[in-house]
Amino acid sequence: MAWASRINLIDLGVLVLGWAIGNAVFNNFEKHLPWWRRILKLVILVGALSLIGLLFSRRVMWVLVLLLGVGQVVLHSWWFPRHGINGLTAEPREKYLALIHRMKGGR
Repeated sequence: MAWASRINLIDLGVLVLGWAIGNAVFNNFEKHLPWWRRILKLVILVGALSLIGLLFSRRVMWVLVLLLGVGQVVLHSWWFPRHGINGLTAEPREKYLALIHRMKGGR
């Protein structure tokens, strides 16, 4: 159980709290996904970041969280508006869904 002492529960709590706040603010962007996929995404994200924190360091983990956050800011404040989509409300909805379909490799 020595490895468990290396996991900082406060860090994990902050990650989950940040996810919850982001979900509340940007809920419109994920409405097309079932609830279990949102939870699975959280579990995978927290698991991967925890593993990175254990294998490398908390600093590396938080740098990755910072980079992910910067990516989200760029996506919502520049990329979506550039394509005619509101970065807070995901409107117009059809345009948003078509854009993410193209981003994920759909034609």
